[in-house]
Amino acid sequence: MNSRRSSLITILVILFGILLLGGLVWFGAQLAKQDLGGGRFWIEWISARARLVDGLSPYSAAVSERIQQRVDNLFSWAPGHTPHFTSPVYATIVSLPFVFVPDPVWAHAAWMAAQAVLVLVTLLAYTRLVAWKPAWWVYALICILILLSLRAVISWLEGSLVIWVAALIAAFFLALRGRRYELAGICLALTMIMPQAVILFVLYALIWAALQRKAAVIVWFFSTLFLLSLAGLLLVPDWLIEYLRILWNFSSNFGSGTPGYAFQSWWPGLGRQLGWVLTSLLVVILLVEWRLSLRHDTRWFLWTASLTLTFSPWIGIPSSPEAHWLLTLPLLLVLAMFEERWKRSGKWVGLIGLGLIFLWEWSLFLGSVSGGEPAMRLGLIFPLPLLLLIGLFWVRWWAIRPKSLLIDELRASEML
Repeated sequence: MNSRRSSLITILVILFGILLLGGLVWFGAQLAKQDLGGGRFWIEWISARARLVDGLSPYSAAVSERIQQRVDNLFSWAPGHTPHFTSPVYATIVSLPFVFVPDPVWAHAAWMAAQAVLVLVTLLAYTRLVAWKPAWWVYALICILILLSLRAVISWLEGSLVIWVAALIAAFFLALRGRRYELAGICLALTMIMPQAVILFVLYALIWAALQRKAAVIVWFFSTLFLLSLAGLLLVPDWLIEYLRILWNFSSNFGSGTPGYAFQSWWPGLGRQLGWVLTSLLVVILLVEWRLSLRHDTRWFLWTASLTLTFSPWIGIPSSPEAHWLLTLPLLLVLAMFEERWKRSGKWVGLIGLGLIFLWEWSLFLGSVSGGEPAMRLGLIFPLPLLLLIGLFWVRWWAIRPKSLLIDELRASEML
């Protein structure tokens, strides 16, 4: 009887999953037909299809022209650059399955459905990583606020690669926790499909793995990256030169999404200096925290990795609005620590803070759209990283120490 009931539940779950996926594809098709968003998707899809179907380099002027005919502009903090392919050529490994869908609308719809599933899976994986088990209604409210947040909506509508990168970061941590170091190295290498968003995180992870004597992570990272680069050379022989040219002109190819740029727009006389001061201060803090954590366990590593992800949009590397989806991990870590230490009051602090971020970001966005004020949109660089920075250092001691200290165990034994 139990076996029959279990089989029935399994069948119902599978049917629900199929219906949900079908519904997501249909909904994505309706959005695609209305030509809403999808700028990042079209860049990747057009570039990959041009190479595989027409034999053109994704970095060529002809492909850039095709992209610009399809994509008017990309959502950014400020008036941005002309849309063109700026990823390493091996990033097409993600868009490859969708290239074989001949109808662009259905290819876009399938991409949106896949990314919607990834967003949900990533959110669940991050919750597991921080070992958080809130009440169901608290978790439901938090999921709604996160999934409807500006960063999630923009990432999904634009079809950004950052959604795949966030999922790969979750897979890296889960593999590391399960001592599957080879898989961890592969996942870490695959995050380099969007290197400008994760370069600091990857560098820190490799240094930590080296000092923790987890050689398999490093070997499999570089082996995977080498094989991806080699496959890219077979696909586009001169891709390394083209990509180095893109990196050389970094600010013009990746927009101006830095606090320094925002300061300079608001205070032309002092803004540039303030930007350098902020970058220098963050680099010093980050190096100190890296140094303190390198020989400690994964709990300390998780906190410092979260701090690294939080600092990345502010450190001086231009970022895009959707890149803030990577801050979901530090966000959940802070929320989990609040509830772990303060129980009932902790969840209310977390919910109020999350609600504040939600309202702050959307009010800035709607104000910039209705008023057409670029300076207002630049303010979107600050809300989430600022509150996360405060939150991470607030919970630092609780997050990095073992859950049960030896002195606590001795005191508990004396009370028996």
